[in-house]
Amino acid sequence: MVFIVTALKIEAEPLIEHFKLKKDMDIHCFSVYRNSDITLIISGVGKVKSAMATMYLLSTHQTTLQDVLLNIGFCGTNNIKYSLGTMVAVNKVTDMDTKRDYYPDVFIKESIPFANLCCYSRPVAQNMVQEEKEVFCDMESAGIMEASKKFYYAHQVILLKIVSDYLNPEKLDKLSLKNFVKKSTPLIEKIIKNAVQLNSSFKGVSLDENEKSLLDTISQNLKFSKTMEKMLFKNAVQAKAKGIDVYNKIYSFLNIEVNSKLEGKKIFEEIQQKLK
Repeated sequence: MVFIVTALKIEAEPLIEHFKLKKDMDIHCFSVYRNSDITLIISGVGKVKSAMATMYLLSTHQTTLQDVLLNIGFCGTNNIKYSLGTMVAVNKVTDMDTKRDYYPDVFIKESIPFANLCCYSRPVAQNMVQEEKEVFCDMESAGIMEASKKFYYAHQVILLKIVSDYLNPEKLDKLSLKNFVKKSTPLIEKIIKNAVQLNSSFKGVSLDENEKSLLDTISQNLKFSKTMEKMLFKNAVQAKAKGIDVYNKIYSFLNIEVNSKLEGKKIFEEIQQKLK
């Protein structure tokens, strides 16, 4: 199943039309639209509402390792090299309240820019960010990432953001915004198809004993938490499904030892990059 979370109806309407989704009249706490392959929920604005909608959506369905969860919505940026309506794929989310980072494991064949996304609790204006630093901002991504990790691995979650403004949200035009999403729907459909195909390829893929032993030793030496260890094993399976030689890719980390979990976390991120 493909699950889509949008904050606003204006973000959802072009997707509802393109995928021919019908409203589920039995659900009243959220607006939910579906067909046989896709279920879309409109969460409302903000990371708390997006987390609630994601939890509701996934907890009321039988989730599988082949599922795909997408957040599709608008973002602002201070970099005018990205024209309004440009769609970017998110490979890092930072919750600006907690400073916590999340890493969607993005694997997209299509030519699309990648961005680090800052999730704020309120609309962001230009005077709220450092001008010398490129920034992409939204208000839902951290909530979706936090809720989705209860059900899915990083490779199952895709965040696609469409540039709506240059940190001047008061100038938004509803018709233009709707057209931005409508223009992006063919690319969104391709990304969904490729993600479904990729997740399906994980069936029957498993690590051999040498690979498992290597991952176990690395996890112990680097003081990985149980969650990090679980993510490492899952991402190794994903890498193997892509044809990556997992053992040789990460063997160089075997004899590294650390004195703190913070050091281990930094090396964990390096290993994650190696497996992409």
